[in-house]
Amino acid sequence: MIEINLLPVREARKKETLRFQTSILILVLFLTFVAVAYLNWSTKQREKRVDAQLHLVKEEITKINEVVGEIDKLKEKKAKLQKKLTIINNLEAGRLSAVCVLDELSQSIPEKMWIESLDKNGKKLKIVGVALDNETIANFMTLLERSRYFGGVELEVTEQFVRGGLRLKKFSLLCSTSL
Repeated sequence: MIEINLLPVREARKKETLRFQTSILILVLFLTFVAVAYLNWSTKQREKRVDAQLHLVKEEITKINEVVGEIDKLKEKKAKLQKKLTIINNLEAGRLSAVCVLDELSQSIPEKMWIESLDKNGKKLKIVGVALDNETIANFMTLLERSRYFGGVELEVTEQFVRGGLRLKKFSLLCSTSL
């Protein structure tokens, strides 16, 4: 009988299988390395794009902050100008009201009376003057009450005194002005 030794074929097959498996392992490792390298490169590219976008956004934020700063300065200037305009309008109205009040007051003064001082505090006006008699003071108060600029006329004080041989009445009135 003839015996055939199959051992070297088995060994050759084992070597061939081992070589095949090693080749596949190396191929798998190589493909894994390529995949990891590609993912790493892709991630770095995305990171560069995101950094570029972030840089652009920061530049835009800086520009916007400059514009916002200018807008805030303009708002402050506008508020200051508005305040100045309000003051000017109030002064203009006050200037006209003083003229109207003094004109009406001068037209209301009787002949036998004169004013020594006026003191305006807000809408209150204090009038100190001298008259020949109480009737003149009463007429003056009536004229002031009828006026469109004065109201709430109250006699505060009357005092009699003698000057140059005449008996005169010194008086003090409080009233409110409409302007």
